[in-house]
Amino acid sequence: MTRMAHFHQILKKDFFNRITFLSKFLSDTDILTAAESEKYYWRERIWTPIQTLWTFLIQVLNPDCSCRAAVAQILAEQAAIGELSKVSADPTAYCQARMRLPLGLFKMAFQKIGQSLKAKIDADYLWNGRKVWLVDGSHCSMPDTPQLQDTFGQAPGQSKGCGFPVAKIVCLFCWASGAIIDTAIGAYRSSELTLWRHLWKNLNSGDIVLADRFYCAYADIVQLLEKGCDCVFRLQGARASTMNFHKGKYLGRDDRLITWHKPSQCPRSLSEDMYALLSDTLTIRVLRFHTRIPGFRSRTIMVATTLLDPKKYSLEMIAQLYADRWIIELRLRDIKTTLGMDVLRCKSSDVVCKEIYMHLVAYNLIRTLMWQASVEHNRPLHRLSFAGTVQRFDVAAPYIYLFFGTSKAVMIYKLLLKWIAGDILPYRPNRIEPRAVKRRPKGYDLLNRPRQQMRQELLK
Repeated sequence: MTRMAHFHQILKKDFFNRITFLSKFLSDTDILTAAESEKYYWRERIWTPIQTLWTFLIQVLNPDCSCRAAVAQILAEQAAIGELSKVSADPTAYCQARMRLPLGLFKMAFQKIGQSLKAKIDADYLWNGRKVWLVDGSHCSMPDTPQLQDTFGQAPGQSKGCGFPVAKIVCLFCWASGAIIDTAIGAYRSSELTLWRHLWKNLNSGDIVLADRFYCAYADIVQLLEKGCDCVFRLQGARASTMNFHKGKYLGRDDRLITWHKPSQCPRSLSEDMYALLSDTLTIRVLRFHTRIPGFRSRTIMVATTLLDPKKYSLEMIAQLYADRWIIELRLRDIKTTLGMDVLRCKSSDVVCKEIYMHLVAYNLIRTLMWQASVEHNRPLHRLSFAGTVQRFDVAAPYIYLFFGTSKAVMIYKLLLKWIAGDILPYRPNRIEPRAVKRRPKGYDLLNRPRQQMRQELLK
């Protein structure tokens, strides 16, 4: 086995470093360091870690791209630049190389790009001088294999052999850049709050966490306050239904300062020892604002926050900040729909987790492109089209590779940023569309029994 230092020059020839903007966020040294920390060594073969990661990235950026098609694209790129290809057209070696790579390498690549983009946030991208993080959870489906069923499980109410395993993920997004800083992956029955607590290591004193009503838990708010973080959460459950704006300290017509008491029972997602350490009371600020837009589900919204100063953080400011919570729904749609993470394709639990991290690598990569286009051409970042950026990157990347080291590559890259900056989504704050599809699906029966059982019935 050969040590990583031997491959330092080989890695410099790989595609990752030929994409100029990516080397600023993920370098060959980063990959080598991560591989060394995972104690991973590899043979002197064509499928180096960087080549394997790049081929996996091709698949993620093209949701319909199979392993065979991804390897074929590598062959075509090498032929285009006049290199004698050493890659076999059989995708088996690539799949084996992908399985051998340690999961920590994928996690590091994802976090490194997100942290690099996070470091570029300056005072112009802060909310009232503070960093804001958005958190939310989602699910993704995968093939129905015994190993994935045992690891992740499926939704209740589905018969054995008729459903699909489902993974639960919780993501921490940067409000300013839209990048994902970290994520936690668990089985379908995992507690979303437990997964969320695994991400607290990324929070620093002075940060603000923005989330929906599910995260408005007494224990979490207290512990986040102890870390020096403030919260802006939608009010939930019994606290929302019994909230009386005639009680509490008056801060404004729809603004009250009230005292919450620790729940009498320990939450299931919290240990008894942690529950005992919680303070008995919590001072919280509850605000109420109204949405009078026809077609919207909620007309009155109540928000609980630890930003207690009404002069520094007015009701209007917090209402506008909470309106930005919808950004995380759009970003999750970019990952699950545009990049195709809604339905995963790998068939073992380890590679499924790698596939999730690779989707997040691709997402953060596209966000860095959008960030650069926004800064260079002075365009609003959150108005740029994510799907349009993916499509233009798919077209331009092979030509940047083909003309690497020449003025043509620089010209194509500058054109790419210009095209991305020019694709601004229209501002439609009150847009209303029915949640319905016009095109009818094919009239097939549902697979509501195990496939083997239905096969036997067809043979009768």
